[in-house]
Amino acid sequence: MRVKLSRAFAAAVVAAMVSASCAGRISPAAPVVTPAGVRFVLMNPDARGVALAGSFNQWSAASHPLAREGSRGVWTIVVALPPGEHLFMYVVDGTQWISPPVAEDYADDGFGAKNGVVVVRP
Repeated sequence: MRVKLSRAFAAAVVAAMVSASCAGRISPAAPVVTPAGVRFVLMNPDARGVALAGSFNQWSAASHPLAREGSRGVWTIVVALPPGEHLFMYVVDGTQWISPPVAEDYADDGFGAKNGVVVVRP
């Protein structure tokens, strides 16, 4: 089962992120396609390590580690992905699989959680 976010909901999320950014806080963000690749961000100040696992890396919990930015618990990575639909989750401290807090779309993972979906357009 897939859950599609409405444009109104997406606009509300963006507005909330802008508002929070103006207040000096960091909010979760959906993956963003950039010229260098897709930028993934996770806020988790308690994590010792975070990795990105997905359909693009055979769900490896180690092949795409995120870098911690500063002391606020923001973890990021930019991954070059080919055009298409890609499923992903975050892996915290090597064992805790986390559904993305914000994604373009979601799909059941078959284990009771949700995979995030990011679409890279040609």
